[in-house]
Amino acid sequence: MMIYLDNNATTQPSPRVVDAMLPYLTDCFFNPSSSNTAFTGVDKARDQAAISIAQLLNAEGPERFVFTSGATESNNWVFHDLLTKKDRGRIIVSAIEHASVFEAASMLRNYKFEVVEAPVDREGLVILDELAEILSNDTLLVSIMAANNETGVLQPLEKIGNIIRAQSPAALFHTDATQAIGKISVDLQGLWSEVDLLSFSAHKFHGPKGIGGLYIREALKIEPMLRGGGQERGLRSGTTNTPALAGLAAAVLDIGHVDQERIQRQRDEFEKMLIDEFPDVVIHSRSVHRLPNTSMFSCYGMIGEEVAQILAADGIIVGAGSACSSGAGHPSKTMLAMGVPYDLAEGSLRVSICADTPSSFAERFIESISRRIRH
Repeated sequence: MMIYLDNNATTQPSPRVVDAMLPYLTDCFFNPSSSNTAFTGVDKARDQAAISIAQLLNAEGPERFVFTSGATESNNWVFHDLLTKKDRGRIIVSAIEHASVFEAASMLRNYKFEVVEAPVDREGLVILDELAEILSNDTLLVSIMAANNETGVLQPLEKIGNIIRAQSPAALFHTDATQAIGKISVDLQGLWSEVDLLSFSAHKFHGPKGIGGLYIREALKIEPMLRGGGQERGLRSGTTNTPALAGLAAAVLDIGHVDQERIQRQRDEFEKMLIDEFPDVVIHSRSVHRLPNTSMFSCYGMIGEEVAQILAADGIIVGAGSACSSGAGHPSKTMLAMGVPYDLAEGSLRVSICADTPSSFAERFIESISRRIRH
């Protein structure tokens, strides 16, 4: 039996999600943008998805969300929007952002923007004093992910937001919350109240692939990146992905039934067994707040991607760094930014579990890696 331990890369859609999508793939396949009033019922999927995600994140209302193909599109949109403004200035991103943030920010260097990386410490946390130092009067945007996809480290967004408002009050604060939603509490009117823009993808919390969104704080104006259809109140053109929206709404409902404390206990027990078996293993970000389902660890003398392939031969699927850069042939940028030595960084593996992960996963992982690596 396969054991899937790569839930930060993607998750299996739940039965509720599949059931919710099926009607829109069969009888209710109509285009909700059609002028035929007989088919207007399919538009309910979009409305329900917006209501569900707004309630989950405690946003001001469902109208604050624009649906996209996922976080990569949403992240790119945030940076693309700066090109529509006359001002040129500083953009700050953390040193451990997802590639869709790094590359979108880097592109803006070609248009006379200054892009500065906010450094992180050895646990992967943004160094707040150094962030305060690089914030300037001409800072336009700060983008810092809520939870890292590799280590699971959680950034103190409340403190970061307060620093931004004190140092650069006109700057926009964007967070890629792709890994956070469904695993930790998100409150856009509470601890996250300084966040202006938030990206997410449904497939990270057992929803379908190809759907996600961008939260846009009230009174904030953002220009469309995709034009030509008028969907999403004119902010994001393209035929509405009704089946995926129905699946997203269903996935949000499932989140309330997940016992994250149990998942964390499973993860912690796994790490204890790992240390007992391999005393020299280094577990990253273990001493700080991180996602309850995530364990990133390294060993000297091991190549993470090679070990991941060996485990796959035993039916155990794990991650070797970011799924979006796996196979690149070099260690994780996140590991290197945290000061992890190169030869230790290239020996990194990520285990990320979910509510459906069997309780026996730790024993099977330890048995497999011990047998295949040592012999």
